[in-house]
This record gives sequence, C-alpha cells and structure tokens, in this order.
Amino acid sequence: MKNYVKSYEAFLVGKVVDLAVIDMNFVKKHSWHTWLNDHKLTKYTKQGYFPISKKEHYNYVQENILSKKRLQLGIIKKKNNCILGMLSLYNINNFDQCCSVSALMNMNNKEIDSVKYLIEAQTILIRHAFNKLNLKRVEAAANDKKLCKMNEKLFGFKCEGVLKERDYIDGEFKDRFILAILKKDWDNKNNN
Repeated sequence: MKNYVKSYEAFLVGKVVDLAVIDMNFVKKHSWHTWLNDHKLTKYTKQGYFPISKKEHYNYVQENILSKKRLQLGIIKKKNNCILGMLSLYNINNFDQCCSVSALMNMNNKEIDSVKYLIEAQTILIRHAFNKLNLKRVEAAANDKKLCKMNEKLFGFKCEGVLKERDYIDGEFKDRFILAILKKDWDNKNNN
C-alpha cells in the first residue's frame, strides 16, 4: 500500500513539508503502523518488540494522540502529498517547561531522497514547542555519537551526558546519549 495522502489537515506549515494532524481519518488512510513492525526502521527506537495491529494502532492514537498526551504529526512532502515520517513531542511537562522530541522516518520510501525534509520538519516542531507551547527545554536521545554531532550542528542540541549500556540493540547493549536545547540557545542560533 502506498502512503499517499489524498487530503490532510496541515497543523504546521513549511516550505517543502507540512506537519499533518493525526486523527482517525488519517489513520484509516495510512498503513504507517506497519513501520513499527519493520525492524530496519525501528532499530534505534523503543518500538518493534512486539507486532502491532491496525486495531492496536487505533487504540494508541485514541489513548495518546487524541487525548493530548503527546503531539504527534505526520511529515507530508508537499510536492506529492506523500507521508515521509512521524514527529512527536512527548513527556510534555508544563510545570518544568520541557519535553522530548522523536522522529521516525520511513526510510523504505523512495520519496525520501534528502535529509532536508527531516530538518525542516523538526525545525518547525521545535519552534512550535518553544514559541507556542512556551516550553524552555527540548530533549532528545541517540545511540550513536555521530547522531549527537549531527543534532548539534543542525539544530543546536548539546550532548549533556551518557547513560552507559542503556539500550539493547541488535544483541548488544549500547550507550544512550542525552541531548537537549534550551529556548535561549535556540533563539540565538535561529535569530528569533
């Protein structure tokens, strides 16, 4: 099944991608729950331990996205309305003004020919976290030092620490690098 969107409701708008509202209509049109059953796509995520069915996916959307426990949006390539991935803000804590960000890109999709889509999508979502949700800190994690460097360069994250042998990936325990960016550093980097 192709992941083409006939129509979607844009929540956040960019130049080459829109971030689409995830509702039950969106879920019915797409098979993105199958990404969570793909070991290649979920290698560095906390997904893929057990298979997920379409029904379980509906329940997940109702319990987490529609209930506003997390802000999850589809990354839609404007040129052809193709769904490229998902972005989430989760562990949203309004008292401490912080959250975590994660992305899952469908790397099996031939439409993903450049990292520019993820860069624009994540930039839009982080800006939303700081300027609309009034958060002060956005956190992320990685299991590869190269990803830390990439997040530092592209988005301004700083590697704040390492959880030694925290994640079990492909038969061995890997370190988890903890990254974060503060609103003041984001503003300085992006001249907001």
